[in-house]
Amino acid sequence: MTLSRRTTLQWLAAAAALPLFEPPALAQAGAAAVAPPFAVVDWPALPAAKPAPGYGRDPKLMEPSVPWPLTLDRAQRATLDLLGDLILPPDGDAPGAGKLGVAAFVDEWVSAPYPVQRADRERILPGLAWLDAQSRALGGRSFVALAPAQRTTLMDALTVATPAPRMVAPVAFMDKLRYLFVTGYYSLPEGKADMGYIGDQPTEGPYPGPTPEALAHLDRVLGELKLSPAVARS
Repeated sequence: MTLSRRTTLQWLAAAAALPLFEPPALAQAGAAAVAPPFAVVDWPALPAAKPAPGYGRDPKLMEPSVPWPLTLDRAQRATLDLLGDLILPPDGDAPGAGKLGVAAFVDEWVSAPYPVQRADRERILPGLAWLDAQSRALGGRSFVALAPAQRTTLMDALTVATPAPRMVAPVAFMDKLRYLFVTGYYSLPEGKADMGYIGDQPTEGPYPGPTPEALAHLDRVLGELKLSPAVARS
């Protein structure tokens, strides 16, 4: 999918504003490391990004400037869109992340010259290079052209909780990519609709107040916290 820079900049700003947190590592203390069923290629070293200007703290999203160049090539974007549909696949009326063009969002993210995005860039770019090299070592093809069974084997090895030493960096890459996919996907209207989010919507007429189901949920949470619902509501 081809998206305009205005769209991707708006998407970047919306995702950066989400109150999401990055989940902690899933490794369990004392758990045995899981070795992949293939020889692991070396993790590549890529040059650091060149300095680029940012757009400041108050961007004009309706008339955005484009102060930094994009990073990813067409093949890398194709890989990301495929991964997006594998990790967040279509479900009912909800399209997959790749179908929505999540690669364009990741490209804008890793190209932005801010500390968080630059740190993510240092993991995503080598990870994409590693994924392609590992795919060629497995099946003689790039990741997007890999046989489905080999692709499944590779993806399974990238989702273990306690990876073997040579797989620590690749698993961390996939964890970061999964986090960016979720962040990008659920900052879009399609993602919000998929999870049933009804905020940011105008209410016609007088505000009806919370539903009985919402109040029951609040009372249950307050009870678990040993707080009085009556006192908390007042």
